[in-house]
Amino acid sequence: MPLRIIIERVAQVRIEREAARWLARLHADDCDERERARFREWLRADPTHATAFEELTTVWELVGARVPIDAHRPMQVTRRRLLLGGGATLTAVAGGFFALSAGAEIYRTDVGERRSLVLADRSKVLLDADSELRVRNRDTGCEATLERGRAHFDLQSRTTGSLVVRAGGCHLRIERGTFEIETGEGSAARILMLRGAGDVRQNENPIRTLATGHLFDETSTSVAPMPAAEVERLTAWQDGRAIFDNDSLAAAVQIMNRYDRQRLTIEDASTEGLRISGTFRVGDNAAFAEALRAMLPLDIEASGEALRLTRRAGRTAS
Repeated sequence: MPLRIIIERVAQVRIEREAARWLARLHADDCDERERARFREWLRADPTHATAFEELTTVWELVGARVPIDAHRPMQVTRRRLLLGGGATLTAVAGGFFALSAGAEIYRTDVGERRSLVLADRSKVLLDADSELRVRNRDTGCEATLERGRAHFDLQSRTTGSLVVRAGGCHLRIERGTFEIETGEGSAARILMLRGAGDVRQNENPIRTLATGHLFDETSTSVAPMPAAEVERLTAWQDGRAIFDNDSLAAAVQIMNRYDRQRLTIEDASTEGLRISGTFRVGDNAAFAEALRAMLPLDIEASGEALRLTRRAGRTAS
């Protein structure tokens, strides 16, 4: 074997070992900003460093690329921020889950998938199915934007600074506490404070304090206390449940479709306003459809990956 090839292989092995050491260090609890700065210097020193680190990290991510709906396995991925400078963008995607774009970390979940995250400031996040969260790390703390979906934040173990979370046209600033936030693409946000307190601001409106057990609804700009039963209903998704309390069929179908690729479709608009109550397991739309058939004047027609809900012949919606 030519000496040149031997030298190149030895160099490659050395780089791969260095990349493995950096991957381990960046996920250690005692990794500080000084060490992360040295990591960025190592990346900039040679283009092959970034390539080796990216390949190794991709393999690591793929080992646990998808987490089922009943899993709660945290993944500390944000410590591997690849800040190459000059506005460069480096992307690593595992099952559509994680990407880096222009300095922002992007986390996405698919239908029926949830993700447990640990941010750079040790804030813990449980990202619901069919959701997208963008995170930027600032000197003053993390900034997160929920583009769509729902997320549960636990800030009890976080370090210093404030966490700012944006959704819809509002944002929450908080240092310690536990809360949930929900929004749809281009729609208003809701924030439920489960523990602690934070400051909510909607566009240019005055800052309002959101205390434990209170819900902020951007649509009505109201802050209202929530009874225990309503808190349980709003947080049931963490246990893989959906609790409906006189909800419309249309609203229930929208929620259940977040967790199963076999989608429910309402074929008759006159049935959308039918009301439904009860507790159901998410991720099994076929079973939910059977429950609907037993409770409401509906029939089911299976068509490919869709379950079509039709009004039962001889019955009228009420």
